[in-house]
Amino acid sequence: MNKYSNVTPYRETNNFFAKPNLYENIKDFLHSEVIEVCFTKKNGDERKMLCTLMDHKIPGEMAPKVEELTETNDVNKDYMNVFDIEAQGWRSFIVANVKYIKTDLNDYSA
Repeated sequence: MNKYSNVTPYRETNNFFAKPNLYENIKDFLHSEVIEVCFTKKNGDERKMLCTLMDHKIPGEMAPKVEELTETNDVNKDYMNVFDIEAQGWRSFIVANVKYIKTDLNDYSA
């Protein structure tokens, strides 16, 4: 996947934001770096969050438990569970409510 320095709003990046690829596209970025996600919360407020899924950015006591996914344990791809770097806790957002993401944030590399 190519890196984007700034992923623009939905209408300008239809390939990136197209279903069913959006969940996988965001997850790929989250596993390789800290990204900024801007999304609309359920109450209508806009929220920006610095988040990741990189193991070394998540404190050991907060690391996710490894579970084997079985055919009966499907992942709900409507929601993305992420580690919020600033709040130092797990948060989630509705994938369809993402307005934009920013990648290659130099302050949070490696």
